[in-house]
Amino acid sequence: MLQNLKSLPIILDLRKILFESKFSSDINVNYFRGVYRSFEEARLSSPKTKPVGYDNTEAAGLYKERTRKIYSTDYPVLFWMDKFKLDIKKVFDFGGHIGIHYYSFSKILDFTNIENWTVCDVQSVVEEGRIYSEQKNAKDLNFVTDIQDLEDQDLFLASGSLQYLDWELHNKLSGLKKRPKILIINMLPLHNSLSTITLQSIGTSFCPYYIRNEDDFIQGLESIGYELLDLWSNEEKKCNIAFEKERSLNFYRGLVFHLR
Repeated sequence: MLQNLKSLPIILDLRKILFESKFSSDINVNYFRGVYRSFEEARLSSPKTKPVGYDNTEAAGLYKERTRKIYSTDYPVLFWMDKFKLDIKKVFDFGGHIGIHYYSFSKILDFTNIENWTVCDVQSVVEEGRIYSEQKNAKDLNFVTDIQDLEDQDLFLASGSLQYLDWELHNKLSGLKKRPKILIINMLPLHNSLSTITLQSIGTSFCPYYIRNEDDFIQGLESIGYELLDLWSNEEKKCNIAFEKERSLNFYRGLVFHLR
């Protein structure tokens, strides 16, 4: 009965108005709303109360506490990095912010074999990361803003980042002369039947957000020579798109691929 009442047109309209107010103004939140045909359409729908994307001072200053802590969702990544540790000398950490995983993973993993750890992110985040790395004297940590610098890397690591891009990973990798041998992708929103572009509020800004079709994502990488070694669920991570139950997710995915 309660669900029926919530679905009544006048009640539903009121709920949407109330949600939009929270979406526009709340901080320290993780809200999703809307279904869009493109990232540009999602951007244009953003409230004017905050910037769009991570390329700003407020977003660049986030997540420093994560450099000091290992989260439960990190352990599958740690397992596979340890398993391939003799094969990994160069790490390309795509969307790695200020080097979150470089700092936190070094508390558990043996980094002896790693010669270089490169973080690729937007300009504001890269600038913050360089300042932080100087403070921490992290000499083997580098920062770039172009994914083309992925050329000649051993490991492509992407944890919670590919959803912020509207291009497909297999298309970028196919253009490289020398592809990374190992792909470890974690905290990725994948749906079992649909693909959706929505809009996320991270508190400091709004971000277009891409939920991909799981089969399409896997098949795209297999089509350019990668073999799927493992697939797991990040049960701690959910994506609830307001008023879009069918497109929402109860968990995210992690995957490991190896180049044949």
